[in-house]
Amino acid sequence: MGSCVNRESTSVGIRRQFSETISRSTFIGDLVSDNLDNRTSFYDNVLSFPHTITPLTFTYGPMYERALELNALADFGISTVIPNDVLATNEQKAEVFFYKGMALLILGENFSRFPVTEKGPVLTAREAIQNALNAFDEAFGLSVQNAMKTNCKLARARAFRILGDKANAAVEANAALALPGAASHVFLVPFDPAAPLTSTTYAAMVGRTSNDVQPNPRLDFLDPKYTTNGTPHPALKAEEAHLILAEVALANNDLAGARTALRNAITTARGRPTGTFNDRDKRTGRPNDPNMRVKYDGDSPSVAGLIQRRGGSSVVTVYPISGTSLTTTMIDTLSTKYQHIHTLYLLRQHIFFLEGRRMSDLGIRLPVTQRQIDGNQNVVDGEPGTRVVVPDYIPPSDEMRHFSVSGSVVTIKWDMNKVVANNISRVSPFGIQ
Repeated sequence: MGSCVNRESTSVGIRRQFSETISRSTFIGDLVSDNLDNRTSFYDNVLSFPHTITPLTFTYGPMYERALELNALADFGISTVIPNDVLATNEQKAEVFFYKGMALLILGENFSRFPVTEKGPVLTAREAIQNALNAFDEAFGLSVQNAMKTNCKLARARAFRILGDKANAAVEANAALALPGAASHVFLVPFDPAAPLTSTTYAAMVGRTSNDVQPNPRLDFLDPKYTTNGTPHPALKAEEAHLILAEVALANNDLAGARTALRNAITTARGRPTGTFNDRDKRTGRPNDPNMRVKYDGDSPSVAGLIQRRGGSSVVTVYPISGTSLTTTMIDTLSTKYQHIHTLYLLRQHIFFLEGRRMSDLGIRLPVTQRQIDGNQNVVDGEPGTRVVVPDYIPPSDEMRHFSVSGSVVTIKWDMNKVVANNISRVSPFGIQ
């Protein structure tokens, strides 16, 4: 029979692998979107030109590979370690199934088709996410801990959302919120510099020497989110349940219900702990005056309070779990469905900042890597899954990151939340009309 050492090693290994996966996915998923502007860094600048991404584009590969490795490690635990270890507890078994589900969910949110076993057949993202749902269900049934049960319900709500199943997404979101402690629940993924196990996002955006990655100016107030190379990253949190319920309500033309859910999401986010950070950022070309106002595009009114001063002894406010500039009072002023949709996706952008969710929300899906194409005869170059998926509403070139400064006004070239609202029937998994 297996020993306690095997079981404990598997638990530690799978947790570390999940941290490695989150480290990559949180950054790449934001970099290939309007959230971040990659000016000069060791990350391929092609990632800012999503239409031109190919399997040969370097530096996004570890996001794909770490998730596949996490799934493989979970499969090993399920098929080999657990059956041969009579001392394995149900909680340990639940943890393995949970991480398998998260690996498949991350893959399904960010890639369109991919194999999940070595040299195995290609699955669609939908098939992978269905398998993730089964894994979360197994984990939920094995665990008696409210934290794990809440994680499973939030993950299932997220999975049903991406599948476009609004009824089950709402059921799971409400079930998550009904669990004890769920109102402020957050699953934080740890990092340990001594391991060494550190955050890719921190390294690229804060701990850099020559890197120059900065947020979209309308998100400046949220940066930096992770202020040390050991700051944990949120992977699942209560805010998402409210955001899913808001989207379901909009799909059902229930504007009052959507406003209630949006208010709940804002209340939860604004109730999260904040901190301070002495940001000595010396990057040039970044708006750096709190008196500056931001226009979300050329036709939008200017908004104050989004720019923080950096450099020297400047201390900025940080939001390590969630932050937003929106207030519940702002929600009360919404009237049209269009305004509700725009606000929902702006709030998703705020709350999931640097959590790797924006690329998926915009409908962009990365191709499998060239290494996968070369090493697996089931993955044929040119077939679906080997080419980037970029919807036609995504602006050309790298225009999502463009902005201009005139005096004290910063103008973003594209308000991507307006683009989302204009194309919501294709953007929202629920097919909102």
